[in-house]
Parts: sequence; structure tokens; C-alpha cells
Amino acid sequence: KQWRAAIDPLLYRTTLGGHGHGISMFARVQPSTRTFLSFGPSYNRSLDKLQYVRAVADPTAAAFGGSRYILSDVDQHQLAFDTRFNVTFTPWMTLELWAQPFFASGHYANFKEFDAPRQAGVSVYGRDRGTLTANIDSTGHTTGYTVDPDASGPAVPFSLANPDFTLRSLRGSAVFRWEYRPGSTLFLVWTQQRSDQGPEGDFNFSRERHALAGTRPNNVFMIKATWWLAR
Repeated sequence: KQWRAAIDPLLYRTTLGGHGHGISMFARVQPSTRTFLSFGPSYNRSLDKLQYVRAVADPTAAAFGGSRYILSDVDQHQLAFDTRFNVTFTPWMTLELWAQPFFASGHYANFKEFDAPRQAGVSVYGRDRGTLTANIDSTGHTTGYTVDPDASGPAVPFSLANPDFTLRSLRGSAVFRWEYRPGSTLFLVWTQQRSDQGPEGDFNFSRERHALAGTRPNNVFMIKATWWLAR
């Protein structure tokens, strides 16, 4: 029996106030010469203080050529599990299994713009300048925002769609290989992929796991055969 494992931590901070942390792990177990299992989970969380959202035409923003460039904070989570299992039945017959569930979310907050070109100073809407009003539907979900960049000033208010997101996906495959005669091989391949997204910006593993299980998968089956023509 053989095994090995590794842990790789991640920690950083940017000069603009952003930061992130995460960890990735890898473990491989080989109970015998015929089988091995590898497992590599990873988790990362980051906060970006100057995430670009969109540009809005506004002739009163003369310093920026008649456009307002909207930025925000974005708090992101990413979780993935990379799993592989191989079995060698004989030197001529093998089975390889692989799966990777993946979950990600992003929450946007503190919508803002730069105060002046070529400077790092920013002003947050609703706090440092203008007003920001959340648009909430009947279910209590924030669908977007209405921004008046200078409150009672001449700038025209504009709308922002809520960019919060949640992504969930699963990719997997199974490959059976049989060398039924020297140089001639048969492959049976099955792949499955399922993915979905939602408007939630928070990270909730239990919710995303159940949502992924209920997502309709795309299955692909393939057969490939080669025949060696001896000279």
C-alpha cells in the first residue's frame, strides 16, 4: 500500500484593500498495484475592492469623457472536489473514473466610481456621493439598484442589474479500455455534465449541493474501436 498527501495554503492582501485566502489539498492512495484513488479538494475566498461592473453614458462626467465607470466590492467563494479512481483488471483491460463538482458564488456591494482620472480615490454611492436604492421583488430578492450619482445635481439616475451570482456544476467521465487483440483496442466512454446558476450571492454548500443534484444532466456515450492491421 502506498499513499502521499500535500496541503497548499494561500493568503494574500492587495494595496487597494482586497484580500484572499484558501487551501488546496491532494491525497493519493494506492492500495495495490492495480488500483489507486486520488482526491483533491480546494477552497478559495477573495474580496476584490475594485471590480468593474459596467460603464454608463453621462455627459456630466466630463473628466471621464462622458462616461461613468461603475466599480464595486465583490466577495467570492469557490469550492471544488477533484476525484479520480483507476482500476487495472489486466494489462489489457482498465477502467478510469473521474468527477469534479464545482461551486462558486459572488456578492457585489459598495457600488462606487473613481473621484478623478489617474487617482486611487473612490466614492461609494449612497455613502460618499449621490443615492443608491435597492429594487426588491415580491419574494424579497434584490433584482437591481437605482443610482443617482449626484443626488439633486444634473446627472440622470441610472439602473444597475444585481450582478450577484451562484454557479454550480458537475463534470464526470468513465472510460473502459479493452485491448482485445495486440494493437487493437475498444474504448467505451461515458461523460456527464450538469450545470446551473442562480441569483444568490451568498455561499451555502447544502443549498447548492441539493440544487446540483436536481439539475438535469447531459449524458454522452461514445464507442471507439481500433483494429491493428499486421503487415
